[in-house]
Amino acid sequence: EVSFLGQAELGFVPRAMARAMCVGVWQFAAFRGKEYGLNKTVFADDRMDPELATRAAARHLHDLYNHFGNWNLAMAAYNCGPGCVDHAIQRTGYADFWQLRRLNVLPKETANYVPAILAMTIIAKNAKDYGLDDLDMEQPLAYDTIELQSPTHMALIADSMDRPMAELKELNPALLRSVAPAGTALHVPKGMLPMVQAAFEAVPANRRDTWRVHKVDGEETFASLARRYNTTPALVSSANHDTLPEAGSLVVIPASYPGDRVRVRPAVRTRAGSGRPARRPPARSSPFKTGTRAAP
Repeated sequence: EVSFLGQAELGFVPRAMARAMCVGVWQFAAFRGKEYGLNKTVFADDRMDPELATRAAARHLHDLYNHFGNWNLAMAAYNCGPGCVDHAIQRTGYADFWQLRRLNVLPKETANYVPAILAMTIIAKNAKDYGLDDLDMEQPLAYDTIELQSPTHMALIADSMDRPMAELKELNPALLRSVAPAGTALHVPKGMLPMVQAAFEAVPANRRDTWRVHKVDGEETFASLARRYNTTPALVSSANHDTLPEAGSLVVIPASYPGDRVRVRPAVRTRAGSGRPARRPPARSSPFKTGTRAAP
């Protein structure tokens, strides 16, 4: 039932971003996501990964319930923060959502947030009473997962499966760039792993972020492939050990995808006029301490 909290956030949209810079299906702020293992880099934002973020949200809600001992307060705290709800309880002496709502000590959005989740829960459990028992439901996404051993361009994987790259990006909304870093648990359409493995066997690991593959149709030559991919016949021939594969097999193309390789230098801020690295501000401490029950 608590899963309807995701609908109340921003409708289960993996790439959703609110004005407060909360991101993903479960609308994690950066600091809160990091507390639950959701990291953000220039290449990926785990808050946009539906599976990782859902598990993190479940753990966070579990901690909030342990803290407040009440699901209504836990959901309210998910919206406005546990510190806000703690403060409202301390001001009024009531550890009850409806009392806090009547006393107008919660943000307006939070005061409407919990009733909206409860309303959706009631409707879903009594769908027939609301004329919603004959809906054409979407089928769950079916996919396999492969852990990348080296930086890999998603277009290489899409080409190996002969599927559009947009489909691969839809299965991996957390990826912010076309090149996925080593260690990424990449989702691919169900049943496509053998094709991906075939591409990985053909392309050296240190070239998977740039090189391409092409399925031979029986009419190509090294020269025609070089013209198509804007490279040279000698490079194509050398990458394939001077042998053009038979029709239906993959030929390796040593040519880059547009705008693929990304070089990232760590930014170093300096004090004005000193040339010395600036001191980092102290890390924000979370007001939320797990395992502490709210006072009644």
